[in-house]
Amino acid sequence: AQKFKKSFIKMVPNRYFEMSLKIIDRISDQISSYVRGTLTAALIVGALSIIGLNILCSVTDMQHDYIILVGVLAGLFNLIPFIGPMIGGVLAILFFLITGQVDGFELQYYHILFIMFTFAAVQLVDNLVSSPFIISDSVGLHPMFVIIVVMVGGSVLGPLGMIISVPIAAVLKVIVEELIWGFKNYRYL
Repeated sequence: AQKFKKSFIKMVPNRYFEMSLKIIDRISDQISSYVRGTLTAALIVGALSIIGLNILCSVTDMQHDYIILVGVLAGLFNLIPFIGPMIGGVLAILFFLITGQVDGFELQYYHILFIMFTFAAVQLVDNLVSSPFIISDSVGLHPMFVIIVVMVGGSVLGPLGMIISVPIAAVLKVIVEELIWGFKNYRYL
């Protein structure tokens, strides 16, 4: 990162040196804030998945031996916005079916519905509360704008677009803000 920064700054004319350095520093701050926000949202999804499955097991007398593993995987897959908790729910159902904790299809059917309901609730909390507000706060964008950017990124590039759309929007926001500020205050035009 430092080599890139030095080589980029060498190409910038002296007249724009200070503004370019400030843009690079703010972009670095935005990216690191985005990563921290994303990891926080993933931690929340993992914790909610573990809590939800524990409550489900205690209320329904269902056995699920891999609650913590499912919660960790749901948190990791949450790095893909909007569909991460769904993948965690599918993994919870697969681990439940593979371990064969319940005899008889009818009981498994209801337990699978309970697991789906638990992860639907986790996904609802993640998509409407934690991810938009945490990530929007970390990059300084409005929560609705974050949702729109992720949906546009997903429609253009699929899951990869969903992952990179918010950092790209944050970087563009920083560049535009700094250019406007620099042109007003330093009269570069």
